[in-house]
Amino acid sequence: MKRTLFQANEIEASEATSDDGPALQSLFEECADFIELTTGLPPAPAEVQSLFTALPEGKTYDDKLVIRLLSKTDGLVGVMDVVRDYPELEAWWLGLMLLRPDLRKLGRGNLVIRSLMEWAAANGAKWIYLAVVAQNVGARRFWDRMGFDTVETRPPAQIGRAHV
Repeated sequence: MKRTLFQANEIEASEATSDDGPALQSLFEECADFIELTTGLPPAPAEVQSLFTALPEGKTYDDKLVIRLLSKTDGLVGVMDVVRDYPELEAWWLGLMLLRPDLRKLGRGNLVIRSLMEWAAANGAKWIYLAVVAQNVGARRFWDRMGFDTVETRPPAQIGRAHV
């Protein structure tokens, strides 16, 4: 059994492993709307591999957490990608926060992020950074409601077929 990192009501967050690959791939396919919005492409089989292997320059796999979000009643409901001490010491980078479409806009994302923030603070984080692509207006509203501030705006970059 995997160690629970934090709990958000009925959602349990624990570290994902490569054994979770097939379930995570299914989640990515269920969340094709997000993948296509942010990359311009449908989810590919390499999405899950990239989730586990992509790292910012200067970071190691010891700094990275892929967090699976499980509900006792709904199974795998989401995934998060976190890098500790990036882009600076005591800051954590939230590279991905993905919930199944049928569970969005029901307050679960709010609970998960608040729980992540509490857990991260208890584990040395003073800040959490993330990026939102310009065309993801719903995500921007969500993060604004969660109290996140815009620190920097960058010009679009080509990722897949989308400019983000």
